[in-house]
Amino acid sequence: MTAMLADASTVAQVVVQPAVFEDRSSIRDILLGSDIFGVSDADCVDEMFVETWQKRPVENDSYRWLSCRLDGVMAGFACYGTEALTHNTWDLFWICVLPEARGKGAGRALMMEAEAQARAARGRVMVIYTSSTPKYAPARRLYEGAGFTRTAVVPAYYSEGDDLHIYWKRL
Repeated sequence: MTAMLADASTVAQVVVQPAVFEDRSSIRDILLGSDIFGVSDADCVDEMFVETWQKRPVENDSYRWLSCRLDGVMAGFACYGTEALTHNTWDLFWICVLPEARGKGAGRALMMEAEAQARAARGRVMVIYTSSTPKYAPARRLYEGAGFTRTAVVPAYYSEGDDLHIYWKRL
């Protein structure tokens, strides 16, 4: 998917495509450069990423990955896939864009493509788990702007004062 997206001062070319194994180090760099995620998050994502390429060809329960390039530079990624023991329920496990890519359509383009791919695979619904802390407020706005509804809050899920917000959307 390619889109020309404009903000107040520039037009950016956003390209979303399936990730390739060579995107591995960029994905780690994006997480660590996000001002949101830390080393333990990057290690978790890297483990999921490697597991994906060990399961070739892609199976129904495999993670799926998208890379997003903004003006030719990798600026974000998404990881999504089916939820075990459900009938065509999909999860958006990770979505992350670099701070300089925020507000330029990268996150929205990744969301739209993940939804489109899930829909094409007969997905019924998509679910997102996220944190209630202020640093996740832009992500929550992205989800809500994309038509996701917050359907549950689990108090103190991640830690004291950090609730789990669960978002849902019919595909």
